[in-house]
Amino acid sequence: MDFLKKEPSSVSILLDSKGKAGRLLGLWAHPTTYLVNRKGQVTYRAVGMVEWTGVTAFSVIEKMLQEM
Repeated sequence: MDFLKKEPSSVSILLDSKGKAGRLLGLWAHPTTYLVNRKGQVTYRAVGMVEWTGVTAFSVIEKMLQEM
């Protein structure tokens, strides 16, 4: 969590220290990012580093917002 001290985030971040959520979601690589909608459904999964300020990330988030 040292990274979050340096780079605070306004979104919720799951710290799965015992690996329970990772096993449930089939996590096999770090980092893995899951975007979850308001219904609690995983709508997007990214394995590896993601450029969250890029066009692809914006389009994924834009699509999720339209589904609300």
